[in-house]
Amino acid sequence: MTTQTLETVIKSTMFRFSTLAAAKAFQARANDILMIVLGDQDGEQREYWVVTPRDAARLERSGYEMA
Repeated sequence: MTTQTLETVIKSTMFRFSTLAAAKAFQARANDILMIVLGDQDGEQREYWVVTPRDAARLERSGYEMA
């Protein structure tokens, strides 16, 4: 894997959590700036996605909401 490919994968990584508390705890421990987005809802279970600001902006333009 080339360095550029690795950077692309890291920049577009999405961490998924089933609770907002877990997502916030992960965000607080991160070394980089990460944002929480309200992910898809499967029945009564909602997902919380922790993503980079760039991915958060992309998701927001697609209709997702920030947590």
